[in-house]
Amino acid sequence: MTETIEKEKFVYKRRIRASYGGRELFGQWISAAFGFYVFFFYENVIKLPVGLAALAFTLYSVWNAVNDPFVGWLMEKIHMPWEKKGFKRFPWMLIGVIPWLLSYMLIFMVPTNLYITESAVTANQWLIFAWYLGSLCLYDTMLTIYDVNVISLYPDKFRGLRERRSVQGYGTILGILGLVLAFTLPSLFFIDTYVAQTYVSASIFSVIIGFMFFLIIIPGIYEDKKVKDLYQSRIGTGEVQKVESFLSSTKRVIKDRTFMMKALHFFGYQVGGVMLQTSALYVSANILLMGDEAIIFLLGSMLLGALISTPFWTIIAHRINDNRKLSVIAAFLMFVAFVPLIFVWELIGWTISLFFFGIALGGHWYVDPPTMGDVLDDVAVRTGKSQQAIYYGFQSFFIKFGQSFIAITIAISHILTDYQEGQAIQQPLALFGIRIHTAIVPAILVLVTALLFWKFYKLTPDKVSENIKKLKEMGLR
Repeated sequence: MTETIEKEKFVYKRRIRASYGGRELFGQWISAAFGFYVFFFYENVIKLPVGLAALAFTLYSVWNAVNDPFVGWLMEKIHMPWEKKGFKRFPWMLIGVIPWLLSYMLIFMVPTNLYITESAVTANQWLIFAWYLGSLCLYDTMLTIYDVNVISLYPDKFRGLRERRSVQGYGTILGILGLVLAFTLPSLFFIDTYVAQTYVSASIFSVIIGFMFFLIIIPGIYEDKKVKDLYQSRIGTGEVQKVESFLSSTKRVIKDRTFMMKALHFFGYQVGGVMLQTSALYVSANILLMGDEAIIFLLGSMLLGALISTPFWTIIAHRINDNRKLSVIAAFLMFVAFVPLIFVWELIGWTISLFFFGIALGGHWYVDPPTMGDVLDDVAVRTGKSQQAIYYGFQSFFIKFGQSFIAITIAISHILTDYQEGQAIQQPLALFGIRIHTAIVPAILVLVTALLFWKFYKLTPDKVSENIKKLKEMGLR
């Protein structure tokens, strides 16, 4: 099968593959900034009690439990007028993307009179809570409309294994770059760690640059003639009329062990990585006592590790030709990379440790979309349907639920260790609490989900190859 992959010709030119890979840059530019700043902003800058901040994220996860799978199902169920022109997903991306960008800015635009003094925060904490929860839910809804459609395009537009891996090679590099830029540029030019208005200015900057990034990725995410022809061939089979009810689709997805193991593995490494990302400001401000400037060194080393390793991950992927095995390797490397973060104190130690963490993260970033492509191909063979948005909607739920898991973990850690909001100097127990949500919990989560994936995920290279042949015979590829 390796020889077959090597002989596959690229359908799309390099600029189109790189443009679609750039969706990771655009996505991380906003979503990574969300992870870096939002919880810290409400706990330490606005000084909303950490229990209420965590409660907002918990209710937000309840909204996600319905919103993400439902939007994914809805994208397959309804048929808009633009489908007569051959489009399916691109118009939905346009509908979602601008409100998503603006809703990110809205999260930070808490009316000043609600938090101007500590007594104001006490008196208005439920109004602040309502603003927080409402803006989070709006942000999530708009993100889901955009994101479910842009990632559902991936297996339809890039159908060969070699091309999918090439696209994600660009996506890995650009995604890590977006993650680092999401913190370093706003931090360098706008943010003062404990000054609320600077976060507003930074969010406006992020929205403007984010829109420019979106313009760059349009050639990659646009539905061209090849994709339109594929859609038309599916319409010819009557497939588009066979979408089950939302409840039936939900039951089918939950019972699909292959998808659930992939989603669980995704949850583990995503939450592990994002929890470290969300904890970065706490590490910089409280453990290293450097404000937010230390993040530039920490994330720079992580970016360097990811960039250096990506070509090697590409070579390894083609050589072993086994997305399952590569996913497990990256997971165990990430677990190992978390261990030093439990013990290091100095900036140099954190920098070196995060360099190796970047190597593992690069592996995950590289292999995840091709692995999801394998899963969706397997689903299409078993069901006779190619309805990616439904499955991506559920995967999106795992991402959002992970954000609530992170918020609750941070809240419990801070409450149990007596973390003092808004103060740089913390007691040793509170510093250990930061290590709990920075490294200890993420390491355990990555290890457990990796072991479950290793045990129960069964898509071998031979099975993947067999599915590709069957899909061609069925006219779905």
